[in-house]
Amino acid sequence: MPQFQKRIPVSVIGGFLGAGKTTLVNHLINSGHRKFGIIVNEFGESGIDGSLIENVDTDGIAELSNGCLCCVGREDLVSALFKIISRKDKPEYILIELSGLADPVPVAQTVMDPFARTRFELDGIIGVADARNLEQTLRDGPEGAIQLAYASTIVLNKTDLATPKQVEEAERLIRKINPLCQIHPTSKSRVNPEEVLHLRAFDLEWKPQGHQHLHMPDVQTFTLTTNNLLERQKVNAFIDQYLISRPDAVFRAKGFLSVKGFDKQVLYQSVREIFSLEQSSQPASVPSRLVVIGRGLNQFEYEEAFRALQVR
Repeated sequence: MPQFQKRIPVSVIGGFLGAGKTTLVNHLINSGHRKFGIIVNEFGESGIDGSLIENVDTDGIAELSNGCLCCVGREDLVSALFKIISRKDKPEYILIELSGLADPVPVAQTVMDPFARTRFELDGIIGVADARNLEQTLRDGPEGAIQLAYASTIVLNKTDLATPKQVEEAERLIRKINPLCQIHPTSKSRVNPEEVLHLRAFDLEWKPQGHQHLHMPDVQTFTLTTNNLLERQKVNAFIDQYLISRPDAVFRAKGFLSVKGFDKQVLYQSVREIFSLEQSSQPASVPSRLVVIGRGLNQFEYEEAFRALQVR
């Protein structure tokens, strides 16, 4: 397995207005487990505990009393990421808190951009949901469902304010939207940091965990392999037709591809239509392997299509 330069993990935190995103960020900051870098939209909207803030410099970097840094008011996400790690005492982990209506896909795509990936690694997308009001939230607008659909793990918050039936229904709704996520019921966003951080959800070896298959028995995982080099144009067409154009059916795909014209294998990984390609340190002479995780897929169709990518 190829080894990459150690990168700083990044988690994107999304959730509808009032779900408890900022409370979760504050909880993680105060956990004291690691030095965080936090990126939020605007300082006035950040909600970062005021007692933690020591000063804000001209770059909009707030220094927090526990050694964490908060980048505020940044419109350019890539710029914010690199500025926050340019400090002498750079953070060990970065949290990006989305606004209540924000789509996590463009943010995740930015972190997975080849330039950003030289220093950063998308660790996971954390969704925060209000157990008491989730059904109404989803009924009122699609934004909440979109954020939950892309989450690697979901903090089901405010369970202390909900009835057992509401909590059960919220879990059922989440499973329907996102059968592969982990769900952590909690109150006041006080989840164990180890359950939402260092998920490595975008790592090649990521696999669904826990009991998801009991909820969605048609979720499937299969591996496509070939020993021959692949044609670049055919690979591009395969990615478009069989992977990113089927976001409701293909949840995850990841693997190493030996493509003609490249000395090293290409690492491909995607979550629905979010995808990235980068060269690895593995020679292109070794077999290609692509793991696909989805629902209702025709494995034989995928095997035939993958074999057709070979150079003839």
